[in-house]
Amino acid sequence: MRFQGLNKKISNILWMSVYFLMFSLIPVITRNIIPHDMIENLYWGKELQLGYAKHPPLFAWISYFFYKLCFSWPESLYILIQLNLLLGFYFVFKTAELIFNDKNKSYASVLIFMASVCSELGNEKFNASTILMSLFPAIYYFFIRLLKFNKNSDAAWLGVFAALAFIGKYFSLLYIGCIALFLICYRECWRFFRTPQLYFATIIFMICVSWHIIWIYKSDFITLKYALDKSIHSPKNCFYAFNFFIMQCLLFSTSFWAFAYSCSGKMKFLPESNYSIEEKFIIFITIVPNILLFLVSVITGMRIGSYWGTNMLMTVGIYLLIINKDFDFDRLVIFVKRISAFFAIALILQLGVGRYLLREYDPTNAIDVRAVSQEIGENWKKIFGDQKMEILKTDKATAALHIHLKDSPSSYDSEHCDLFEIYDLYPKNKNVVVTFLGCENDEKSKRFKAVYDGNILYENTIPVIKDFFIYYAFVNVAEKDHE
Repeated sequence: MRFQGLNKKISNILWMSVYFLMFSLIPVITRNIIPHDMIENLYWGKELQLGYAKHPPLFAWISYFFYKLCFSWPESLYILIQLNLLLGFYFVFKTAELIFNDKNKSYASVLIFMASVCSELGNEKFNASTILMSLFPAIYYFFIRLLKFNKNSDAAWLGVFAALAFIGKYFSLLYIGCIALFLICYRECWRFFRTPQLYFATIIFMICVSWHIIWIYKSDFITLKYALDKSIHSPKNCFYAFNFFIMQCLLFSTSFWAFAYSCSGKMKFLPESNYSIEEKFIIFITIVPNILLFLVSVITGMRIGSYWGTNMLMTVGIYLLIINKDFDFDRLVIFVKRISAFFAIALILQLGVGRYLLREYDPTNAIDVRAVSQEIGENWKKIFGDQKMEILKTDKATAALHIHLKDSPSSYDSEHCDLFEIYDLYPKNKNVVVTFLGCENDEKSKRFKAVYDGNILYENTIPVIKDFFIYYAFVNVAEKDHE
């Protein structure tokens, strides 16, 4: 019997290893370039700033550190995605252990989330949203430990992970606020306001984020302005709220399906009564943030992203196991294996077949970034010899060049920086490489030549598909009246 249990454990470990290996390798094999979000991570992380125009810095730092650790291999970020998810799974497992003290239920809590669409198809990038897939479960784990044991060490770790979440994405403040709301709403928690641990966690949090708050103030609240422009200042429309709700249902429908398949009795969706304080917290943190966000968006018309939900229901498995006592673990494993295989096939079709077909019609999918980088590098060497290529200015379509150019030049926000305004951005007498995707029918390259006439040291084009081409030029930034 023990031998049979050991075999099952080895089998599950092997399956989990294949799962993470499979979802790391599929995009490596099928994608010609990493997603734009992760390209941004690398050119932000390279600068090691205390914050960036769009987001706080944590995910960019981690991305660049991991990229350099993997010998500057861009596709290594696909491994980072899975490691981040694995860390989230670890904390979901440990949280379930605290609540159930049952290995099968702890594994099941992870498996139910693994069955969700967002576990893989909504987790193909490492960015400000997906980094919270590891940080939120860590916050929940140490908060529940604090509820159970009231230890200073748990309070310190709670403060640290809450701070990491804040410098990962400001959206995490919704969850940190909901934890405070939970403490206020439940009488059993009021005793914590008379203990030092809660205030210790708050002090640790404030110390850990103080440097970034100073940066926000000194940078004229640039990241907060970006967040407001993306949400509050965008056109008001209550459609955002219902779109978010529909996406949450779609992203996690397969998790409910997985549990329904393994449930031995009638499956319940809503809690009843007589739960421990730890169970009440899981129920609260699973439901309340989603309801609050939905209501705020309905009332104000605030824009909320469809994929914000990728990190919002990491506790869905624990939640279902709290309100449903009976399930068949083996049936759950079978279902998750099947749905994972389905997701793998869907990902291959999406990234492989889909993108291959798009290359005939979409120039951004047809760009051979490595070949373009090699040509630019060779021509730079012919003109400037051993002079290092320091600055690259690109549009969004060619932003990935900075990853593959040998000198690893500094790059900047390709979405918001104007290609025709580089004189005031860089030190004078610097040689800047400028690249963009052009088309025979537009006037972009002609306008560029007109603006920088006399300062272009070399220029060329590389055909992509049909009428599209990559235009690149080496421009000397010199003192000039360019009005």
